Amino acid sequence: MNDHGDWIGDDNMIARDSFYRRAIATLSGRSLLMNLREMQRLSSKSQVIAMVKANAYGHGIRSVSKRLSGHVYALGVASIDEAVCLRDCGVLSKIVLMEGVVCQKDLDLVDSLCLDMAVHDFTHLTWLSEFSGDVNDVWVKVDIGMGRLGFFPKDVPRVIATLKKLNIRGQLRLMGHLSSAEAGIDHLDNQNQLQQFSNVVRQYDYEASLCNSAATYLFQDHHYDYIRPGLALYGACPIQDKTDHGLTPVMTVKSRLIAVKHFPKGHGVGYGHDFICSRSMRVGVISFGYGDGFPRSVRSGCPVLIDGIECPLVGRVSMDMMTVDLTECPQAQIGTEVILWGDGLPIATIESYSGISRYELFTSVQNRVKFIWDDG
Repeated sequence: MNDHGDWIGDDNMIARDSFYRRAIATLSGRSLLMNLREMQRLSSKSQVIAMVKANAYGHGIRSVSKRLSGHVYALGVASIDEAVCLRDCGVLSKIVLMEGVVCQKDLDLVDSLCLDMAVHDFTHLTWLSEFSGDVNDVWVKVDIGMGRLGFFPKDVPRVIATLKKLNIRGQLRLMGHLSSAEAGIDHLDNQNQLQQFSNVVRQYDYEASLCNSAATYLFQDHHYDYIRPGLALYGACPIQDKTDHGLTPVMTVKSRLIAVKHFPKGHGVGYGHDFICSRSMRVGVISFGYGDGFPRSVRSGCPVLIDGIECPLVGRVSMDMMTVDLTECPQAQIGTEVILWGDGLPIATIESYSGISRYELFTSVQNRVKFIWDDG
């Protein structure tokens, strides 16, 4: 099974004959590290907690973490299962449980695996008070307006006072999260939340973390001690504009044409005949569909790359196939490679045609897409 699936199996490169499989994703270790260096350049006074949760945004938690290990301060995961996966495959880096623990028994793993953890509820404090083991660094999560996890600012003094009495071998730190970072500094929510977090940090001599990828770009005066890039590490710009901001896609998803059809004017294409040929057309069938992770909601006109030329999709995306107008690629034939997103075609383009965020697109790539890492 692929690394990006259920994390079981060999992490080595797939055999070269996999290049001829119906669908592959090539992943660049070099691009991953280049994107990390760009984040470090933007925040030279802060250390990086690299977000590898959600199977490293669909890129493979083991493969990504092994390549980032030693280059970042810590790796950020959502669940204890993700942390166990990393320790089991030999990753020794500091790991932060961004959502803390979901049951008291998980504290045994926090201790044995030497994990950092976020605390965001008073129940966590009760569990910690009853725990006889050691806990490494604890991050107090502050809800400054996200409306999700965290203590309200007014409760932080009581939380800190309680934690100081407990058996914590590591340090106490502060963590916040902005609800609308990509909207920029003029957004009222950002102004209020930046001020609230600043007020909390000023009360304590603790290191702090606030900025995700978008905030790292947009709020350089608020990086504090640690930034937490996720999306940007994988080469997708977190800012909704037309530039790449020095980032390079890590993942390039590819398939091939498995048929070339010649349709007359008026012929329907695909389920429901949502697309009707307005003229005589040469149409290619791509061996990739929503069963592989390409959204069913993508509309006709969304481009794919064939021999470096953008060719528009026509008709509905089906489970295993999609169809494309080959008018601009008369040389295309069965077996010709198609790039669905990645090198030369930003994932933001597919986002704009599907209404599905690039976060969801990355994490939707399915197990039958074979992953091949290139560290050259």
